[in-house]
Amino acid sequence: MDGYSKDIVKEDIEKLKSIFPQCVVEGKVKIDQLLNILGEYDEKDFEKYEFTWKGKNECYKVARERTRATLLPCESESVNFNDTQNIYIEGDNLEVLKILQQGYYNKIKMIYIDPPYNTGNDFVYKDNYKDSLANYKNIVSSTGKSNPETSGRFHTDWLNMIFPRLMLAHTLLKDDGVIFISIDDNEVDNLKKMCNEIFGENNFVTQISWECLDTIKNDAKYFSDNNEYIICYAKNIEKLVIQGIKKGEKQEKYYRNYDNDERGKYLLTPLHAKSGTEASLYTYIFSNGQVWEAPKGTYPRFSKETLKNLEMDNRIYLDPTGKKVPQKKTFLSEVGDRMPPKTFWSFSEFGSTRQSNKELSELIGKGIFQNSKPSKLIKIIIDIIKMDKDDIILDFFSGSATTAHAVMQLNAEDGGNRKYIMVQLPQLCDEKTEAYKNGYKNICEIGKERIRRAGAKIKEEMENTENLDIGFRVFKLDSTNFNRWNVHLTTEEDLQQFLNNAKTLVNGRTEVEAIFEILIKNGFPLTEKIYSLDIDDYKFYYISEDCLVMISFEENIPIEIIEKAIEYAPAKIIFSRKAFKDTSEMVTAKHIISKEFSYGQIEVEFL
Repeated sequence: MDGYSKDIVKEDIEKLKSIFPQCVVEGKVKIDQLLNILGEYDEKDFEKYEFTWKGKNECYKVARERTRATLLPCESESVNFNDTQNIYIEGDNLEVLKILQQGYYNKIKMIYIDPPYNTGNDFVYKDNYKDSLANYKNIVSSTGKSNPETSGRFHTDWLNMIFPRLMLAHTLLKDDGVIFISIDDNEVDNLKKMCNEIFGENNFVTQISWECLDTIKNDAKYFSDNNEYIICYAKNIEKLVIQGIKKGEKQEKYYRNYDNDERGKYLLTPLHAKSGTEASLYTYIFSNGQVWEAPKGTYPRFSKETLKNLEMDNRIYLDPTGKKVPQKKTFLSEVGDRMPPKTFWSFSEFGSTRQSNKELSELIGKGIFQNSKPSKLIKIIIDIIKMDKDDIILDFFSGSATTAHAVMQLNAEDGGNRKYIMVQLPQLCDEKTEAYKNGYKNICEIGKERIRRAGAKIKEEMENTENLDIGFRVFKLDSTNFNRWNVHLTTEEDLQQFLNNAKTLVNGRTEVEAIFEILIKNGFPLTEKIYSLDIDDYKFYYISEDCLVMISFEENIPIEIIEKAIEYAPAKIIFSRKAFKDTSEMVTAKHIISKEFSYGQIEVEFL
C-alpha cells in the first residue's frame, strides 16, 4: 500500500473512531466489536485474545432493546414541581437510561456514578433480561440479594450488570462530556477494560486515588486499605476542557510580595532549568551589580535578551542584601486561581467517608445511611470540568443523593445554574435498620429527604440564593400508560382487532401521566412544561410555550374544533382513537391537519 492510500485509510479510521471510539484500539479497527454494536456479531468467526465473559454478547442485545416502560410524574413528593429544572427518578437505571435516550441523547455534560462495589453484599442488580420491568418490581419488593465470592459468577454478574448501563450512558454524554466512576480494588481493573471498549482507550483521562479513610485499619490482615479510585473517561478527549482545581490557602501561602510590587503577590521561581545546550550558557550582570549564571549542570531558562526584558519590567526579584540568587516573579493575578488537579486526593482536602457520615447524620439523622461520598468530593469533581451555566449532571446510582447536594451547593457558591438528574432503585430498607425505624421505607425516600433538607439549609446559611433552584421533579418507573404500547402483536389482524377494542389509557392512569409519556417519546426533556387549553369546551393540552405538540383525549371531536386547534400552529397533534366517530371522519380530519401551511406541515398521530 503506497503512502497516499495509507493516508486515506488512516483518515477513514479516524472517522470511524469519532463515531465508534470503542471499536478502534491502538489504531486498529476491532471488526468484531463493530459487528457486535451493529447486531451482526457471530462469535464463531473470531478467536483471539480479548476481554470477555459469559453474557457479554447478551449485554449488547440488552442495551439495544427498546423499553416499553415509562416514567410517571409524582407531584406530591416533588419540590417546586412546576418551576424546577432538576429531576429525581425512582427505578431500575437500566430501563431509565433507555427512556432518557429519547430526550437526553448527547445532552449530558457530566456523569458521576458510585456503583455497587461487588463486595459480596447487597448486590440487587441481577437483571432478568426477558422482562426487565417485572424484574425491577421483584427487586423493589425485597430488601436485598448478594453476590458471594464463592459464586462462580462473582465477577460475571457484576460485569453483566454494569456493561449495558455504561453503553447507554455513553450515548447520553455530550461530545465534550465526561464520566467519573468511583470503584474499589475488586473491580477497578475490569471496569477500566470495559470503559476502554465503550469509550475508547484513547479517551481515558485519569485514574484518581482518593484517600477515603482518615484512620488506620488496625485489624487489617495485610495492609490498611485507605483509598478508593475514581476513573475518568471523556466522550471525546480532544473536546474535553479541564479548568482545573481551585487554589486554596495551602497553595496561595507560597505567594508573597517581598518588595511591595503593585501587581500583588507572586511566586519566586529559579532562572535555570535542567535541560538546555552548551551554546545557551551565558553570564548576566543585574542592575544591582549581582552576577548570575546557571549553576553547574543546569542551563538558563531564558535567553539573555528575555532576561533583560524581565528585569526592565521588574519581574526579577533582587535581594537587597545580595545574599539570595535572583529569581523570576510569577504573579498570582496572572496565573489565575486554578491549577491542574493531582491524581492523589487526600481526605484533608477532599473529605473522607467518616466526614460524609457525619455530614449525613447532621442532616437526616445518625446511622440512617452509611458510607456515601462526601458532598465536598463530588462538588470538586463537578467544579473541575469547564461547563456552560445550564449543563446537566447525571447520577444513575444516586444512593443518598450526594450529587444533587453537591450541585446545589456549588450553584450557591458560584451563581451557576447546573441541573441534575438522579436515578435510584427504590430498594427496601430492612426493618432492623435505623433508616426504617426513622420512617424511611426505601433508599429513594432517604435521597429525596436529603435533597429537601440540604436545599433548605443552603438557602438558610448562604446569601444571594433567592434564585437558587432547590426543587426537583419526582418520576417513578412503571409500565406504559397506553394499552396498545403494552403488548406484543405479531400480525396485522392482531393489531387491528386490538385497536378496535382497546382503550387509550391503562385503567387508573391520569391524562397528565399519559402526556408525560408522550412528552418523553417525542424527545422532550422531563422538565418541559405542560399547558392546558379549552377550545369550545373541548380539552386540549400542549407541550412547551411554543405549542410544539398538541394533545387531546376527547371523544367525538367536531371538525370545526380541529380547524380551530390548528390555528395554534403546532408541529404535531395527537388524538385518542375515539376522537372521531368513524374512519371517514378520521380521514377528513387528518387531511385538514396534514395539508401544507406557510410554516410547514402538521404531523398527526393517533394513540
